Amino acid sequence: MQIKSRRAKFSSWTQREKVAGRYMRAAFRKMGQKGELTSAHNLGHVQRVSLYAAEYVKAMGGGRKKRAQARIAGMTHDRFRDAVQSLGQKKEESHETRSAKYMQPLFESRYKKSASKAIVEAMAKHGSFPALNEIGKNVVRDGVVFADKFFEANGAYIGFRRAMFMGERADIKERIAKEKIDITKKDQLQKLAVDVTLGESSKRLAAFSDLSKIPSHLHPFVRYQVEWQHKLVSGLQSGEPGIVNLVTTLFAEGLKSKPRDLAETIRAYSPLNKTDREFQREALDYLDGKLAVKFRQLVKKTA
Repeated sequence: MQIKSRRAKFSSWTQREKVAGRYMRAAFRKMGQKGELTSAHNLGHVQRVSLYAAEYVKAMGGGRKKRAQARIAGMTHDRFRDAVQSLGQKKEESHETRSAKYMQPLFESRYKKSASKAIVEAMAKHGSFPALNEIGKNVVRDGVVFADKFFEANGAYIGFRRAMFMGERADIKERIAKEKIDITKKDQLQKLAVDVTLGESSKRLAAFSDLSKIPSHLHPFVRYQVEWQHKLVSGLQSGEPGIVNLVTTLFAEGLKSKPRDLAETIRAYSPLNKTDREFQREALDYLDGKLAVKFRQLVKKTA
């Protein structure tokens, strides 16, 4: 009886996606047991990057195989994005490089050279924008980078994610101890939550507001997403009750020894007024994949 080669066994892109999904669910389950996950980097994060990376590739005219490669690259791009590096503690090698190096032999044993190269490059380089003259050379990489930066790290969703992540950060917890901040007192908790979330948001907003390094076909969508960050910063600066309540609630969740899953926390959030209700509705649309509709409306392939 003839034995099929490993590559032939995994020849279906649908099957390849399923295998990658099962593999990453198992990997993240183990990381979760070790406490190596955060609200910013968990299974939900890579699943959404996978989903929206494929949406980008589709919008750019990519076929079924390229979309599958984008989903696989998105699903595996943070294979080693653990809590230590997420919290700002340096490692000798970046998580992008570690993840790509680790997965490369697996991909090369199962996929054709061109497919493996596209996926590995997307993983290794997802931490920075491709140069404008590189856009389109590897649409898989483009999709993963843009899904990671303009979907996951933007929009109304980032208001929830950032506030909760700030509560998880080791340096923030050290500050609480050093400055003897009593987080059991609402006013002190709220002041700290607003202060750290506003500081981080202002820094991130400045970076995303510069469209000079972003391809023009993405400008309408990026403006739409970044506008939510403007609303977040403006609300924190003015003390808007709904925004203050949102970041304080999520920040407090992040401070817990075992925070709830971010998506679960967003769904359970009780809005205070119209402002944070709109943030929650938009964030839920994102979590449920509905932001793809807005993306398709705003992004068109350019010649």
